[in-house]
Amino acid sequence: MKLVTDASCESLEPVRIAIRERPVGGDEEVVESIVQHHGVNDQILVVDERPFAFDYVFRPESSQVMVYDALIRPLVVKMINGFYCTALAYGQTGTGKTFTMGLQWDHSGPHDINRGMITRALDQTFELLREARNKEDYEIEVSFIEIYNEKIYDLLSENSTEPVNTRGCKFNGGTKRQVTRADQAQDILLEGNKNRHVRPTKMNTLSSRSHAIFSIHASVVHDDARIVSALHLVDLAGSEGVRRTGHQGAALAEGVHINQGLLSIGKVLQALSIGSKVIPYRDSILSTVLQDSLNSNSYLTLLACISPMPEDLSETLSTIRFAQGAKTLKNNPQINLVAAELKVNW
Repeated sequence: MKLVTDASCESLEPVRIAIRERPVGGDEEVVESIVQHHGVNDQILVVDERPFAFDYVFRPESSQVMVYDALIRPLVVKMINGFYCTALAYGQTGTGKTFTMGLQWDHSGPHDINRGMITRALDQTFELLREARNKEDYEIEVSFIEIYNEKIYDLLSENSTEPVNTRGCKFNGGTKRQVTRADQAQDILLEGNKNRHVRPTKMNTLSSRSHAIFSIHASVVHDDARIVSALHLVDLAGSEGVRRTGHQGAALAEGVHINQGLLSIGKVLQALSIGSKVIPYRDSILSTVLQDSLNSNSYLTLLACISPMPEDLSETLSTIRFAQGAKTLKNNPQINLVAAELKVNW
């Protein structure tokens, strides 16, 4: 069953792992990068004299559109066709995760070369709907939440500064707003982004202190069934060590919770990769919220962002090891069908 066709997605691997090396900043000393690339091969990089192979390796000069076309464009097509998809940006703080996802986008327009993955995905979603055979039956909604200090904040609710009370019930995904145009959805993204928790650190002057999840939800009536799906675009807070950030007090607690969530994602991916019957989703709020998308029935793309700086060698190798662990996943995505007469519970 195909509602939208795209030849580039016919043989899409269910799990894809990519590495993106950030460029050296203008205020950083010019030093030899700890990351070397293997000739013209865009799947191999060398760090600390050790080669590592991934599905994609993006060099510092790689553009946002290159990353989008390779990683996110196929997921939007899959989402429109009824599959759950997740794209995770993971890595040390200050390596470009939020820039890549586009959560610092300043509404500068569709031709801005630095636009991130989220706004590009919104544009593509509505472009595909214009081409869909039964586009009048589609419903698109967006949601935007963050996980801060192991609490969920609904960034689109009237009480965005208060954590969501999930005691005794399963989190339903937060506020969903129906949208009919890409620019309408992008305004909602900007609205929610203003409510995110950020704090300056020694490693990043505007560090995201929460895990942010912007989701595009699709529903379409096809024949006698309703197909429901979603694309979750996840900007994970940066992994960090206390000695590097110099945090104390509340900031230190933030870092502990950030690392707890990242560790739980690693445990979930490891359990999935070995076919464990018990997946530790409840080890953290982050893995609990992502339970419906971090499973063998969905498409998963992981973008691991790394630094070329010598002082970041330990964190860079840690990020690469995390990405290597995700490479062992073997997913088998399935289209999600529910009875047409049932109300969709996002």
